[in-house]
Amino acid sequence: MKRVSAAGVMLPCAIVPWASVQAQQAGASVISPVATLGKLAFALLLVLLVFWAFAKFMKQMQVGQGGAHSGLRVVGALNLGQRERVVVIQAGTEQLVLGVTSTTINTLHVLEKPLSTTDSPELGDFKQKLSAALSRQVKS
Repeated sequence: MKRVSAAGVMLPCAIVPWASVQAQQAGASVISPVATLGKLAFALLLVLLVFWAFAKFMKQMQVGQGGAHSGLRVVGALNLGQRERVVVIQAGTEQLVLGVTSTTINTLHVLEKPLSTTDSPELGDFKQKLSAALSRQVKS
């Protein structure tokens, strides 16, 4: 059985060069692998270019729609699990506490006293914290 499969693989390998030589002698054109690779690369480049142009067009279309949601803002979020979280949303002058899962969004509470939307001083600037941590690491 192995001899039959080996012969099945070897026969096309022996015929292909013979067919190429016969085609050259008969004056028929032979397909160049380099030309085929060049055509393939050009087609891929063309597809990527069309994809990039479509992405740019869609991004511009979304910019115009963003103004309709300018009154909404996420104040804070807390992950409770892999797909569950509690989110505080600023909608106009009200703040809503929402429970968000993979299938539903529920209003848990409407806050009477809004949470502070300014950054707390303990968060600080990332650049300052990073440089302070690196300077401590170098001094040690």
